[in-house]
Amino acid sequence: HTGSPGSLWPCDLIGSVSITTPEQIVQEAGGEIVHLPCMFTLSPEDQGPLDIEWLRLSGPNNEAIDHVVILYAADKIYSDFYQDLKGRVHFTSNDVVSGDASIKIRNVRPADSGTYQCKVKKAPGVAKTTVQLTVIDITGSVNITTPEQTVQEAQGETVHLPCIFTYVSKDQGPLDVEWLRLSGPNNEAIDHVVILYSADKIHDDVYPDLKGRVYFTSNDIRSGDASINITNVRLSDVGTYQCKVKTYPGIVNRNLQLAVTNILGSVSITTPEQTIQKARGETVHLPCMFTLIPEDRGPLFIDWIQLTGPQNEVVNRMFIVYLADKVYDNFYQDMKGRVYFTNNDVRSGDASINITNVQLSDAGTYQCGVSHDFGTAQRTIQLTVVGELL
Repeated sequence: HTGSPGSLWPCDLIGSVSITTPEQIVQEAGGEIVHLPCMFTLSPEDQGPLDIEWLRLSGPNNEAIDHVVILYAADKIYSDFYQDLKGRVHFTSNDVVSGDASIKIRNVRPADSGTYQCKVKKAPGVAKTTVQLTVIDITGSVNITTPEQTVQEAQGETVHLPCIFTYVSKDQGPLDVEWLRLSGPNNEAIDHVVILYSADKIHDDVYPDLKGRVYFTSNDIRSGDASINITNVRLSDVGTYQCKVKTYPGIVNRNLQLAVTNILGSVSITTPEQTIQKARGETVHLPCMFTLIPEDRGPLFIDWIQLTGPQNEVVNRMFIVYLADKVYDNFYQDMKGRVYFTNNDVRSGDASINITNVQLSDAGTYQCGVSHDFGTAQRTIQLTVVGELL
């Protein structure tokens, strides 16, 4: 929001550089991105290197330099002079030399209020202009309770991006909710609007790539749930998404990082390969813990087999299987009635088994195999049986 233009030409002008942006007052709400304009023109007389400085001024007449905010010199940008603005300030144009020295400050705070000066130098020309920034403190009327986080999902799945908010003030004005996709090194630029809730209406067709794939999860957004789902998530959906909630006079936002795995899913067994020793006649526990991504997708198949051969390359026998939510444990006569899954809910990620009354002939290499629609994983365990109780 801009207003109160002053004199068109800055009073400090040497040579032929001219800044065409008038001195002005810029007002913005806390948490927003503020634009401080500074457009300039050069003439053929200006032959020296181009330097651009943004300064914050102080003193009764803005006569003192408080600190350097951002600098362009020798074709390089330096934006880490002032700790309070580090990572929040940048030039709006990728081509500063073209005549646009404007800057943006993101996540603006009341402490950022003050007088900023844009100075453009290209010998022999020097020109400057000032911008008065006022930041309105809007904290207190609305608050997002969802923390910033990274959300990961497999390609093709539905991903949930949470955004829960509460009203601090009883006087609830009109509610606007925006989900934005951000870009830039510091997420300072708005790539596009993803979905919008305004004046009690939902606009979900603003971004063609997500049209028909994005929706608010709650039927009553005003109750405090601005979360969204994106269906059939793609690798191209990866990025930073911002949930912005506005209710006069409050504005708050929260960033979520979306990561999409480039595989449809995976199976992994977390139990390490190991050797287990037991005495004859005891009960031996063979562990096999696993994880699935996604958790509930397709039929689950688990088999325990005994291997032989120099490299354990030959399947000696299969002795217990989990398939289609049923357990089959009568493949091998010598183990009939002695082998069972230790967990009644194998799908929860525990395919471990027990063998009771273990015999010397049970010694050998055992393999736990877990398979579902997205892959297969195996883990081997070496079982040693000694002749008498340990």
